[in-house]
Amino acid sequence: MIRQICTFCECELGRIEETGLPEERVSHGLCVQCIDKFFYGRGQSLAEFLDTLEIPTLLVNQDRRVLCANSSARRMLNKDAEEITGRLGGEVFACEHADLPGGCGETVHCRTCSLRNSITHTAATGEPCVRVPAYRDLGQISDEKDIRFYVSTEKDGEVVLVKIEEALEPH
Repeated sequence: MIRQICTFCECELGRIEETGLPEERVSHGLCVQCIDKFFYGRGQSLAEFLDTLEIPTLLVNQDRRVLCANSSARRMLNKDAEEITGRLGGEVFACEHADLPGGCGETVHCRTCSLRNSITHTAATGEPCVRVPAYRDLGQISDEKDIRFYVSTEKDGEVVLVKIEEALEPH
């Protein structure tokens, strides 16, 4: 048997059954209270971590609302954090259908939205979507009708990480 104890406070963390070894051994680790006590404030915030990623990345909740966007995404969208946080994808990407009655995700056009469908699929199933071709309709801000890019999604806990890749020339 292996008895696990906290290195600092020596509380018992648990036991691991071992077959074939009669003597008890001790393994050290850290309990949650000691981790909080000794490492509080030494980590990196989520925003700081996302900013280490070079590719434009959004963190989205189950309701498809953006929780955080890294600096690459903010530059790509030409928006600051306050213009992105709490918004739906169509609002963030200035989709012309997001202003229709019902808003982003509720129009007939939204049924084919690659961004929405990828986020929804990953949130519901946990399955990632990789390099899904997508576009945004820029009817409100440009004569260009679409810009092609790729969306990749990955679920972590209750949130979905959305990566926007390889913007190509408008078609």
